[in-house]
Amino acid sequence: MKNNVVVAVFEVESEAFQVFTELRTKITGAGYTAAEAALLRNKDGRIDMVDGFTLGPGAGDDTAMGIMIGSLVGILGGPIGVILGASIGGLAGSASDTNRAVDSVNAVAVVADKLYDGETAIVALVQEEEPAFDVVFSGYKTTIIRYDAADIAADVEELRKLEEQVSAEVADQMKAERKADRAERKAAHEEKVSNRIDQFIEATDGSVANIAPL
Repeated sequence: MKNNVVVAVFEVESEAFQVFTELRTKITGAGYTAAEAALLRNKDGRIDMVDGFTLGPGAGDDTAMGIMIGSLVGILGGPIGVILGASIGGLAGSASDTNRAVDSVNAVAVVADKLYDGETAIVALVQEEEPAFDVVFSGYKTTIIRYDAADIAADVEELRKLEEQVSAEVADQMKAERKADRAERKAAHEEKVSNRIDQFIEATDGSVANIAPL
């Protein structure tokens, strides 16, 4: 039995919802067990989780996400996921090694890239005799890809570090921009105050006697 992350991208959204509902009620089958799963949708280039469940220890609420799939969904739905699945732009310039990381983290990149705008997918952590889990999607128009769960876990860990680095660099950049903006506004106020004083002195001929009493 192998531990895999299986992703099935559906051509028909309603079928994805139907299959996910059935999977929630029947997590085991001939040669497979689904430990965690999520229903994902790409809307306007952002991947969001529509529904999910886990069989992890202490998961009293079956809608709570497990560690593996939850972490993957977090990456796919964040700024790094946008970079992986769409274009290397915007945020990419914030980290010097973003391109290197994208090139090296193939598994998660493929997951992001396969889910196009408007499409829906099921991603699941399964223990299976390959490809036993495919039977869940039998009869539906899907694109199925699978990766060793350990590879996905390693990729997610690397992307988490990259995400933290990008966030730190963006925060530093914003801080520097605010500081520069504050200095610019301060200089503008100083100039305005200086001009008013000059105008006041000119209007009073610099004589205190010409200042009207309050």
